[in-house]
Amino acid sequence: MEHQTLLWFVVACLCVNQGIAQFKGKTIIIPLPKDASGADVYPDCNKGKVCLPEAQHCAARQQKQGSLQFQNKTYWFSWQSNEQVLRDGRWNWFTARNYCRKRCMDLVSFENQEEWNLVKNFMAGAGVRDIWTAGRLCDSEVTGCDAPHYQPLNINGWFWASTLVKMLPTDRPVDGRFVKGVNEWARTGDKGKPQPDGFTPAGGLGEEPCMAVIDGKWHDSTCHARRQIVCEDLPQTNIQFVRNNNPGINIP
Repeated sequence: MEHQTLLWFVVACLCVNQGIAQFKGKTIIIPLPKDASGADVYPDCNKGKVCLPEAQHCAARQQKQGSLQFQNKTYWFSWQSNEQVLRDGRWNWFTARNYCRKRCMDLVSFENQEEWNLVKNFMAGAGVRDIWTAGRLCDSEVTGCDAPHYQPLNINGWFWASTLVKMLPTDRPVDGRFVKGVNEWARTGDKGKPQPDGFTPAGGLGEEPCMAVIDGKWHDSTCHARRQIVCEDLPQTNIQFVRNNNPGINIP
């Protein structure tokens, strides 16, 4: 009996983020974790679709514990939350984007060195080893990635999913004069190769199509790994669209 109880506990832990589990042929409903606002910690909008911003969450994002203002944008760091369910939260890339997007935000991207330094230093100060970013490989799951300017994908095929802005070629160093931006791909990874090193077959899905910061450097990764998150405001045009469609709600 004790063995069966332990087995059920393990099954429940593995399936908790799915909301259901199968045990002895029966479907068991498991309550999904909620934050203090009553929202899902791991949202799945329309079974795999990207969540749309929700005005009431957008309005509260600057007051959310763990948020700060930098370069006229709001950032939110999950490990600085006053809610244990969020401090202890570990998202996959898809649920991470969705949690951010419901709040007029998305996973963090790095457009300049100051922004990169902010996040890198916050991680180091808190002892956070890894987080998700909005970095995404343009593989067959994304429309238009067979265009010549994305080839080869491991060099030219990365973009920020939050803004759809193409990232610098992964092998191009930044000198701050002729090449500006941020390019912090690690020189080695689990396979002992420079990052990104995931395999992408012609016309197929990438082996490691999502980008994480790990130990202060950029790595490609399977999108289903679990990590802490940093959210960043969506572009102002996106937030203004939400404001225009919700005139009775004050969205900063």
